[in-house]
Amino acid sequence: MFTMRTIAMKLFRAAWANVLMSISIITISICLVMTMTVYIWNANSQMKADIQALYGEMDLMVGYNPDQAKLLTTQQVEDFSTLAGVTQVSSISLAHTTVEQEKNIVFYTVGVENDDLVKSRYHFEVNLGPKDAILSENVARIFNKRVGDSIHIQSENFIVQEILPTIKGTDSPNIILLSNDIVKKWMNNSQPQTAGIFTLIKTDEGRAKVVGAEIKQLDKTLRVDIMNDYDLIKTNLQSLMVFMIVLSVFILLISSVLLLSTFQLLFYKMKEQLMILRALGASVQQVGRIVKLQLSLIISFGVMLGTTMSLLVIKIWLPQLISLLHLPDARTELPIVFVLVIALSSLLILQALTQWQVAKSSRLLPLQIASDNENLQLRWTKWKTIMVSIISVIAFLLFWQAQLVGTGSGQGALFILIGSLLVCGILLLLIPYLFKAILYIALKPIRKVLGKEAYLACQQLMPQVRKNMPIVLSIIGLMVILTFGSSLMKTLQHNELAYTESQYDTAIKIKNELDDPTLTPTILQEIEALPSVQYAYAQGNNTYIALQLGQKWLPENYTTINIEKLVQMGKLSKIEGNLQDGLIVTQSFAHHHHLSVGDRVTIGSYDFDAQQDRPTGELQIIGIIDAPIHHADLIVDWSSFLTARDYTIIEDIMVETANPDKALADLAFLKERWPALKFTDKATMIEQSNEMLFQRWSLFVGVFVILIAATCLGVLQTLLHTIYTKRSDYAIQRLIGLSPNGLMKLILTQVLSFVLYGLTVGTFIGLVLTTMLGFIEKVSYDFLTLGITSIAFLAATLIVFALQGYWISRKKLAHEMIDM
Repeated sequence: MFTMRTIAMKLFRAAWANVLMSISIITISICLVMTMTVYIWNANSQMKADIQALYGEMDLMVGYNPDQAKLLTTQQVEDFSTLAGVTQVSSISLAHTTVEQEKNIVFYTVGVENDDLVKSRYHFEVNLGPKDAILSENVARIFNKRVGDSIHIQSENFIVQEILPTIKGTDSPNIILLSNDIVKKWMNNSQPQTAGIFTLIKTDEGRAKVVGAEIKQLDKTLRVDIMNDYDLIKTNLQSLMVFMIVLSVFILLISSVLLLSTFQLLFYKMKEQLMILRALGASVQQVGRIVKLQLSLIISFGVMLGTTMSLLVIKIWLPQLISLLHLPDARTELPIVFVLVIALSSLLILQALTQWQVAKSSRLLPLQIASDNENLQLRWTKWKTIMVSIISVIAFLLFWQAQLVGTGSGQGALFILIGSLLVCGILLLLIPYLFKAILYIALKPIRKVLGKEAYLACQQLMPQVRKNMPIVLSIIGLMVILTFGSSLMKTLQHNELAYTESQYDTAIKIKNELDDPTLTPTILQEIEALPSVQYAYAQGNNTYIALQLGQKWLPENYTTINIEKLVQMGKLSKIEGNLQDGLIVTQSFAHHHHLSVGDRVTIGSYDFDAQQDRPTGELQIIGIIDAPIHHADLIVDWSSFLTARDYTIIEDIMVETANPDKALADLAFLKERWPALKFTDKATMIEQSNEMLFQRWSLFVGVFVILIAATCLGVLQTLLHTIYTKRSDYAIQRLIGLSPNGLMKLILTQVLSFVLYGLTVGTFIGLVLTTMLGFIEKVSYDFLTLGITSIAFLAATLIVFALQGYWISRKKLAHEMIDM
């Protein structure tokens, strides 16, 4: 006697291929989801380790803001150390000093103690004496110093004891470390009881916020920073987590839709067995138990295999991928409890999503099972009208509220996100009906242009759209996340490229890091004389200037450029006027202060004795430009009388060339004269930016590729079986005169219509979603990726169904009629 379990297992034999396909879909989905979520888990742990590596063991930084002009006393530091939960305190001083008698630039100099806490913060190892110094790598490069060399700071000489290497992922700062007793004497308002400008505090685990609150009670004017609360550190990881979570949800949804489609095929294969069981007297509960057991086995096997595969991927494949692609360092630990929670959650979600198949299969009567293809027409009902109306009103209110609170705020962004998803849901519901109406209107033109086979295929298409909705939804879901994901990556790439372009007007940029006044505009003639250089121009530092507008003095900064050179290159529109007393302003500045070309403005400089601005001359506005240059709204030429009066210094030299490598080699003579000059080129910066973008998103690219392949495989497998089960219909159509080639054309028209429908609707909804989310931040679209994916999907469909259509159309009718 057979039990329900035995019957369920034996029924698997009727559709073993579909069973394996279902298990494979679940395995791939669980593997992708679990790999990404464990990657997030490890990335979060890595972030905490990176924060500690960057900021050391300190939990709090306490001190006064510079504008308060107050310093911490030794008594305050002692009070901090006596608070419950505080384990270590270390005072820090800060001053800006001149180095090697370079009067044009000051350096960030920190006074430190020799305890482990401050050593972990600034990453040095030696103990500093009163005549010892530690330099950052960039300061050592500028002054060509090595360990053991002497360096002149302020009015004293110090011996370099250590050079701090650049922390990975950061720029080397211009920083000098000296003994705290030395530096605190150089600070303004320093007294004998001064301990420093701020202090580092280490606390017991979990006590940082409590200690911070107690310190604020001691003195409310103190500034207390909690290291683990820095939003800047967590922003990238939070964006990564949100994107991964959204992607994981879409993966589960697409997998569920594919599973539903595969289950339809599975139970189509077994419908004759189910029909026999019902005819023999099997109850609803018994059939339900059989179907439930079968689905539970498929899902359980898929989840177990997916979990096992993800463990192998995380421990073996992911470390190799991180090393190969130079991805950001990430741990590959396996939090077993977390993994089990993900596996159990996925199991429950998939079980819940497949319960409808259990109910559908158990309630069907034998005749219903035999006629389950009927009544498939799309119908618009009253409840759909009510639902669409309510959702439309809610979406409108959300967008309206987002405009009121501001799209840039977190609340406004959330309103736009929810409203966009609701609008996409409405479109998804309405498009099949719109497609049906357009198709009926286009039937006659289709027959005239494409022939009777295409007409017949389109006429039979709409009933099949509802039956094959899981296929369409799979493609739509894929294209939506592909559109959103590719647009997000394209936007990031575009923004980084735009930032690099804004920093590099030319191919090469030479920075005067020490503001050396001996680097004068005359050097441009030597640079332009090089055969590899097309042109060069200099950009000055931003210098203070006061403008008298009405009865008030307006403090501003101006920058200095080669106006004629920029006009010649087309970077500025033609400027007419005397450059020696001419001034260019931005459009926003001119509009705000009601200025126009030809106006003359009185300028002045600050008189420290009188503590007010004094007139020193006049400038005439000779041009108005759209955007600031070098963050300045006021621009003058190097020939202006201001450059001599204010001792303007060249900050950057921009060099244009068609061959950056050759030009950099030719410009080496500048390095010999001014060793502190820093050379960078735009091509290298763009290449590094693109490489970092690829490294950051390569994991998602891999997920997209696997997701596209899995979706394509599931869709093609479902369509293959759908066409195969309609062989009897095709045989009848051949009997009434449809030729073999006509049958191939009919099959290809039908399957391509499904795929095109899914691709078009998915891309459209994806673009709508991305465009609406663009209200939060401007986005760029990656039409190349969408086009390649669509062409690959259509090509695979065309090849597979051309072969299947040829096989079916060449079968003998006698055999086909017998198989019916």
